[in-house]
Amino acid sequence: MLAVFAILLAVIIGRFVQLQVLQHGYWSNRAKASQERTIELPPQRGAILDRNGDILAMDVKAMAIAVDGINITEPEVAITILSQELTLSRTDIEAKVRRASYFTWIDRTVDFDTAQRIRRRASEAAVYGLVFIDTWKRWYPQGQLASNLIGFVGTDGDGLEGLELAYDHRLQGIAQVVRVLEGADGRTYDIEIVEPGAPGEDLQLSLDAGLQFICEEEIRAGVSRFSALGGMIVLLDPHTGQVLAMGQDKGYDLNAFGTSTAEARRNLSVTHLFEPGSIFKVFTGLAALEHGVVSPLDTFDGNDGIDVSGHVMHNADNVSYGSVSFGEIIEHSINTGMIRVAQRLGEDEFHRFLEALGFGEPTGIELPGEEAGILRSVDQWSGLALAATSIGQSVAVTAIQLTRAMGVVATDGVLRTPSLVLSESANEREGARVCSADTARTMLSLMRTVVETGTGTWAEVEGFAVAGKTGTAQKAVPGRGYVDGKDTSLFCGVITAPSPDFVLLVVLDEVQSGSTSGGYTAGQIFQRAAARIIAHERLTPF
Repeated sequence: MLAVFAILLAVIIGRFVQLQVLQHGYWSNRAKASQERTIELPPQRGAILDRNGDILAMDVKAMAIAVDGINITEPEVAITILSQELTLSRTDIEAKVRRASYFTWIDRTVDFDTAQRIRRRASEAAVYGLVFIDTWKRWYPQGQLASNLIGFVGTDGDGLEGLELAYDHRLQGIAQVVRVLEGADGRTYDIEIVEPGAPGEDLQLSLDAGLQFICEEEIRAGVSRFSALGGMIVLLDPHTGQVLAMGQDKGYDLNAFGTSTAEARRNLSVTHLFEPGSIFKVFTGLAALEHGVVSPLDTFDGNDGIDVSGHVMHNADNVSYGSVSFGEIIEHSINTGMIRVAQRLGEDEFHRFLEALGFGEPTGIELPGEEAGILRSVDQWSGLALAATSIGQSVAVTAIQLTRAMGVVATDGVLRTPSLVLSESANEREGARVCSADTARTMLSLMRTVVETGTGTWAEVEGFAVAGKTGTAQKAVPGRGYVDGKDTSLFCGVITAPSPDFVLLVVLDEVQSGSTSGGYTAGQIFQRAAARIIAHERLTPF
């Protein structure tokens, strides 16, 4: 018997040595796998604020919920509670709860109050095996406002679109690492912070939430009123390059971005290319004035029909104006007259001026996906290119490019890089001089006549000296050329001349009913938005 006991004791001691010494690392890791989890959690993300400090995006307290599928008690009750409280389907929740794993995420961004309710119900029903961890959830208090600019954050706390993506490195902060200790009964006994992490930096925008609301409301109303396929609106402080508002008719609720479409999330002002039409006559005129080949009183043939390389180009509605001054060409948007001005200027000088205005390259605004536009090099120009480009055909721009270039007229000839972030757009930053102050002021005066007596009278704001330019650009269809009834309708104006404060651009895509004239359609939207902007900013009438 002693021998038997000795053998048994030797076996037990041997087994102890095997478990405690030889296989210590293996069993220790197995124990940790069932009892401990090290988890990385996103830190509190920096807020996004408008220029006045109003919050556009911020983190609020939330909870992450996980499940120990091996040790969970009352799994069927747990599935019922979770499916009733969360937006996930019962099928998805059941698959996670019944998964043979010590740790599976259920939902990482549960509202704090909802998570507390789940925890209370689970405790009352003796459900153990659910893990609750304090975390953060992104919240957008303004809902849809500026959604196409701001973008959103994914489950892992990473910016996925818009400014949330472009400034992810600044907003994100340093992740927190925690260790969760769980007993064999499925209860969580301790959550230890291993690395505290650090919150992200706040981001203050040049955007004004009040002005953004006005612009978005007016462009949506205008698209509906004129039955357009879409619309854009941009408000710029030309003296600093700061974008005060950038809106469109399409948007989405940032707090429910998962239900949105890619088209609704697209920021048209930086990604949608269009031919600018007659608005481009402002830049043709600026180039001609700057190079001294024309003065406001110089006269040109404004009759309909001009032969360019065997192709006859016409005025709008084939109207003939007779002999007209350069100023009248701008005022009444006369194609044939402006083509003759461009011919006097020449291809090389004109193209260099357009390059100086920033056409054909991104503006550098802090938004992902910005398009460069289309401005072909002179050696690629056909015999028609000079004439076509002078009236806004055969060139493609974005809304932010066009607004920025129009700002040159409002700033005595200085071009500034547009910006949405205050720290990136200091008032003292010098811009690039494109033309002389006299040239810019002359064009501003001519654009004033457009609104007073020309094609832009619908844009007039009573008591204020608005200057602007209309545009109605036929859209080209591959294989068919320019097609009647498919137009881009535009109005870009300066509020207010002669001491301009803002540049406002309105663009409509394919008005479906009534007149497609940019002066009539976009001009009216401009007028309504400008009047509200003036009231909001409390500008003084002249």
